[in-house]
Formats: sequence, C-alpha cells, structure tokens
Amino acid sequence: MSLRDEIDYEENALFFTTRRSFLRCRLVSVPHGRHLHAQQAKRVPAAMPVNRGGLQRLIVVRTEAMSETIQIKSSGAPAGHAGVDGQRRAALAALGALSVLGVGLLSAHVLPQLSDAQATVAGRTRITHQLGWINGVQFGGDFVAIDKGFFARERLDVVYTPGGPGTDYQTMVTSGRAMVSESNPAGLISAYVLKKPLIAFAAVMQRDPSCFVSLSDRPINSLRDMIGKTIGLPNSIRGQVEALFQRAKIDSSGVKFVPIGSDPALLAARQVDAYYGWETTVVPPLRRLGLDPHVLPFSSLGFRGYGQVLMARRDTLEEHHDVLVRYTRALIEGWSWMTQHPRETAELVVARYAPPGTQLSEQLEEVAMMQSYLTEGDARTQGLLWIDPAVFEENVALGREAGTVPANLPVDVSKIVTQSVIRAALGKA
Repeated sequence: MSLRDEIDYEENALFFTTRRSFLRCRLVSVPHGRHLHAQQAKRVPAAMPVNRGGLQRLIVVRTEAMSETIQIKSSGAPAGHAGVDGQRRAALAALGALSVLGVGLLSAHVLPQLSDAQATVAGRTRITHQLGWINGVQFGGDFVAIDKGFFARERLDVVYTPGGPGTDYQTMVTSGRAMVSESNPAGLISAYVLKKPLIAFAAVMQRDPSCFVSLSDRPINSLRDMIGKTIGLPNSIRGQVEALFQRAKIDSSGVKFVPIGSDPALLAARQVDAYYGWETTVVPPLRRLGLDPHVLPFSSLGFRGYGQVLMARRDTLEEHHDVLVRYTRALIEGWSWMTQHPRETAELVVARYAPPGTQLSEQLEEVAMMQSYLTEGDARTQGLLWIDPAVFEENVALGREAGTVPANLPVDVSKIVTQSVIRAALGKA
C-alpha cells in the first residue's frame, strides 16, 4: 500500500506545502464524532502517527490564526503498510495531511465583508489583504511595513488574513471580502477568460518561483530528463507544462503525470521522481527530512512569470487608485528593508507574526532564497515590485498553445494588468 492511499489528495491545489505548515499546526487522531477543544489541542504532539486500525478518525488542526477548532473527517489507513521508518513516516504523513487539509483550513477564517471598502479607522484607510499562504517570511516585507510604520505613514490600516491551498483568492477579491490578494500571470489570465473583473498592479517576486523538485541522487535537469519518469503536478498547470514540451519539440507521452496536489511526502518516499512547487517553500521541508533536493526552475524552461502578483478588482483600481498607490509605496519600503536586513526580518516574523513553533533557522533559509526573486530582472533598473505587461502577453501566448485560452478569444492585456499603480508608487508616473 502506498502513502498516497493513506491520504486523500486535492488535485488542483495551487499553493504548496512548507515546512512551517508542519511545525505550526498540531494534529491528533480522535475517535469519530468527538470534539477536541482548543485547550486540549495545546497538549497534543506536533507529529501524528499513521492510524493503522482502518477506523474513521478526525484530524484536528489548530493554529493561532483560526478563531475556532475545525474538524476534518479522514479515513484511516489499512494495516500492513511497509516503507520508511516510523519517525519519518509520521513526519511524512503529517506533511501530506497538512498540504491538503491543514493549510487549506486556514481559509475558513476570513474577514467579514466590509460594507465600505474604504472604511477608515482612526483616520486611516482600511485595506484587507488575503495572503497567499500562512504567515511567514514569504510575506516579510508586508509585516515589516506594519512594524516600521510604513503603512501608518501612508495613513493606512492594513489587515492581513493567512491563506492556503483551499482558499479561493479570486472569489475573496471579487466578492469584496478582501481588497487585495495574490495570484500569478496564468491565474489572472484564467480570471479574464472567466470574465472575472480582476487586474494585477504589482509583483513581489520578479521571476516565477515555480520549479520541479527532484532528489540530487536522481536529478531532473531538463524536460527531456522527465521521459520515463513520474512527475507530480496539479492538473491546473499540466496544460502549460505540456505546451512547454511542444515548444521544445519533445514528445511528452513518455512522461507519467500524476495529480498529487502539493505533497512533498511522495517525493521523499520516492513515489514520484519530481514534483511541482515553489522553490522557496518546498526545499526547506525536504532538507528537514535529511534529503538533498535538486531544483529545475520554470524560468530555465523558457517561461517568464512572476510570483505574488498583487491583484484587485478593476472598479477598486478606478475608484481608489490613490489608496493602491499608497499601499504599494509602503510595500516597496517594506520589501526594500527586508532585502537590506534579512536576518532582522526573519527574527521579526518569528517573534511577532508567525504561528507558534515556527523555527528561525527555517525562516532564515527562506529569506536567503527569496533575495534574488525580489531584486532580479526589472527590479534592478525600475524598482521593487515592478510589473511588465509583456510577461502577461507571453503567458497569453502559452495559454493559447496549452488550450487554456481559447484561440478565438480576443485578449486585452490592459484589462489584466496595469502599470499605473507601480509607476506612481515609484515616482515614474
């Protein structure tokens, strides 16, 4: 029996398991139908051994970001599973469960919808931002902007809500529950195809952090290396990957693609040869397991993109353009401070913003990995958070090849991305 049989995986997860998601959540098996209260959850161990009794169980996840304990029903695994040693198996099982259950549950705690997106608090304009993951140094610049008073200087009151693979970021923004959230060029193009009124106005990561991660003793160095291998990736990006094969004139029929969602445990257990994720968030948990990951960046495959693309509704852009400019200007200061003070940023995040159990060593590793993503490319000449419509045009072309953008659909890229906010924030307007 495989580890995959023990856990129900969500095929279309767009965000990826991090080591901190394992460290920050506590899981415990409890009898079906029983509740585990918050005070009990504090006393349970961080790792959950795999249930071998074949009984129904509840996995209870508690984080400081949640206002209540949430229960998820899960089927127990049949007995007789053999594989990695017990300690590692427990860690892998917890990682796998969190990748599709634990982190996704964070989306259940959302801000109430504001009747007025421009509500003011003590003379400051309220901005609600749905983050693309749980609190960590991945959003270090955001938290620095709070801590150092950059938002206050712009007369802003900013509220961040953590997210995860179960969070529908586009709906959070289109419904008005959040003014701002995050995506990537492909996600925003998909929103355009579906007639969602979303527009990108800045990009935190100046190149796409997406990659294929393999193990160094069996590295995947190119698309051609994937022939005859098993590659895990969400169904949502399979078309783009196959389009890259077509561009490289490589037959992808010899590759076995499996929709494993965002679980690094299967790579650690060598049930896949590589899987898709973000370099900054998939490498640390594998290293924690004593493994040596090898990274094949998407950017090396002829694919340009961004990470943590900030998006809002088009009517928000039109009606509150100045608010988004002030917000972006403060963010630029926050992310700039982080690039100059990486260790201090990691210490700040762990001390004040990250959930309990977050390890400083892990955050230091991630902040070091993020430096090049923040400062490379146009950021060197134009400034941090720069965004270029040409990148979106290239993604539209790839989408047409992949079949995700209809061939007969006219695409107005100016409805998908704008430079007006970032130019104004950088003083280039």
